[in-house]
Amino acid sequence: MTTTTIHKFVLEPYRGRRSRHTCPGCNKPHELTRYIDTETGEYLAPHVGKCNRLNKCAYHYKPKHYFRDNPQLNDRDNWRESEAHKMTYTPPTPPPPPPVDYLPRELAIKSLTAFDKNNFLRYLVKLFGDDKARQLAERYKLGTSKHWRYAGGYAVVFWQIDRAGNVRQAKVMPYNPETGKRIKEPDGLEIFRKGRYQPQPENQKPGAYFAGKQLLKNRDANLVQCFFGEHLLSAAPSAPVAIVESEKTAVIMAGINPKPIWIATGGAYGARWTDRQVFEALEGRRVVLYPDLGMTNEWEEKAKILNTVCRASVSTLLEDNAPEDDRRAGYDIADYFIKQITRTDAAPELQEAPQAEPTPPPEQQPAPQAEPPTEPEPLAVMAADNPAVFELVELMELEATAFKTKDRYQREAKKNVLTPYQVQQHADRLEAEFSKLELQTEPLQINEMTIPNPQRFVNNSLEKLRLDNINGVHAEGIINRLDRVLSFLCDNQLNQ
Repeated sequence: MTTTTIHKFVLEPYRGRRSRHTCPGCNKPHELTRYIDTETGEYLAPHVGKCNRLNKCAYHYKPKHYFRDNPQLNDRDNWRESEAHKMTYTPPTPPPPPPVDYLPRELAIKSLTAFDKNNFLRYLVKLFGDDKARQLAERYKLGTSKHWRYAGGYAVVFWQIDRAGNVRQAKVMPYNPETGKRIKEPDGLEIFRKGRYQPQPENQKPGAYFAGKQLLKNRDANLVQCFFGEHLLSAAPSAPVAIVESEKTAVIMAGINPKPIWIATGGAYGARWTDRQVFEALEGRRVVLYPDLGMTNEWEEKAKILNTVCRASVSTLLEDNAPEDDRRAGYDIADYFIKQITRTDAAPELQEAPQAEPTPPPEQQPAPQAEPPTEPEPLAVMAADNPAVFELVELMELEATAFKTKDRYQREAKKNVLTPYQVQQHADRLEAEFSKLELQTEPLQINEMTIPNPQRFVNNSLEKLRLDNINGVHAEGIINRLDRVLSFLCDNQLNQ
């Protein structure tokens, strides 16, 4: 005859994360399964339960241990009426965390090759030109991996290197060299397996491949991730920091606006970047978070966590300026600038922008050898077709130093914003002034600002001011730049 034992207390069945609690052994949340009374459903004491982390913690304090340690709770009937049992238990000291494992630096160095075969670097060349793309690749230690092959090129390795120079992880991702988009479908993608390339299986969409444990040949390695680009922090201890989600965005924004140090989390929840052992790298820093469209509220909550070690704020630059199409596409900050660089009418300018003639030397001095022409700065090229780009960068630099909150920025904007009538008055004034000048088409250098084609810059800027829906804050930035150009040209005329 078979008998069935009916226990008075059992482990609580899983009903979601709320039915799992903080373990007193390892202090990990949502890991302890508590014991409940089968008759009433009530919990036993908070420390009576079993940790789900059987190998790393193995905490298990059973009801029989609980009543053994609390004999005054006669025969398990009046346990609910007593609080004394809570004072009789001392949780064991959790074991020290295992040491962090690192990847050999030689692996990262060895991957910094095959520049012309790396699809992501091919895209950087398309955006910035060869020299600047190589500078960015060196700065961020972009490696090449043959794990995937697409259109004759290979995947990129985003090495995670911490402030001390330790290599913590290798994140491999396939990119389209023409669009710069991450490849998310198997079409046309090949993966290296069993010593040869074969088509990516149709039922396996490519994602990020974290190669660290395989490179170490140790599946039990304790690899703790860090921010992508974190190694740049130690060389500039007082520089402001800009945090974005994707590694691609960090690299491209560093090419567009290099003043802050651009680092990436590697995903909305990548690298567990809200864990203190990760974000303590930002201690004492000024930090601006640039979330993707639609993620601002969530990142504002994350900024509160970072503020325990640094001064963090969340940029609303995209939320305040992005059109509806960009919102639906979930753009990040780099997507907006890429959109400007790759505009059909701007692309030829990027490749073949005219260069300024070298200034002839005085007759009494020997003529120096002419330096090879340099490529125009990406922002200068973009601004020739869209002057609003300069203003967005100015806003970014302002946020990286002043840390204006969204409310404060909006209050100041409302106080000082130009009215549509005032904008049109400025447009009329500037158009009349520029009509008196003969605008050149050769590049113009005004301090740090390079204008590849002044004539087109002025015409496009005036057209922007004539738009019915132009924002007053944007208009003010355009007007200020046009006044700078006008003043420079007038001073040059007087000096001739």
